[in-house]
Amino acid sequence: MTRNRPFRRQRQRGATLLVSLIMLVLLTLFAVAGFNLSSVNLKIAGNYQALKSLEAAAQQAIEQVLSTTAAFSLVPVTDTICVGGGTAPACTGGYAVQITPAPRCNYAVTAKGYTKKIGELTPEDTDWEIRAEVTDAGTGATAAIVQGVRIRLLAGNCP
Repeated sequence: MTRNRPFRRQRQRGATLLVSLIMLVLLTLFAVAGFNLSSVNLKIAGNYQALKSLEAAAQQAIEQVLSTTAAFSLVPVTDTICVGGGTAPACTGGYAVQITPAPRCNYAVTAKGYTKKIGELTPEDTDWEIRAEVTDAGTGATAAIVQGVRIRLLAGNCP
């Protein structure tokens, strides 16, 4: 027959306290790691959004260049286009997009199936390359887009 021994307090040395303190420290470390990870993810998402905004501004500037015929001439010029507000060169409240170097004509071929001449000039299919660069003044992030376009122009516009 076994006897129930009385509970002895002198045998307990604070093991429960030690285990609970270790668990509390581990939970605190997990919480701090979670906060840091969410902060990093927030920065990544913000940077991605800023990059996409810069790319959209550069693309919009390219579309503005494509909508004018002045950029596709014998002497194309480097241009600064304000996207999102303001006027060049300050562009307060927007992005200053540099079209640099000036749009460049890669090659020109006589337009096929086109019989009409304008004076002595015949139409040509010209292939141009446009590069737009933009830098965010606040973050220093940059984006560049290069786009090609084929345009039918009169002969002599492709240097």
